[in-house]
Amino acid sequence: MIITKKRFTAAIEELVADKNMNYIDAIVVFCEQHYLDPQSVKHLITPPLKEKIEADATNLNFLKPNTKRGKGTLTKFET
Repeated sequence: MIITKKRFTAAIEELVADKNMNYIDAIVVFCEQHYLDPQSVKHLITPPLKEKIEADATNLNFLKPNTKRGKGTLTKFET
């Protein structure tokens, strides 16, 4: 099955609504279910979906908020 941007976005939105998860987790779950590398779906992310992912990342403190809309910076992860 060929995954289009429209189908991908619909699947992610469905996971977010049905499973009560954030967009980042929904993408990871989708990739696991379809045996895909999360990096391989970056071309399927639409601008509205990207904004929702950035909002989740900011809320989860993965991105530092910036005064310019949609322009955050990734925080360094300590392992």
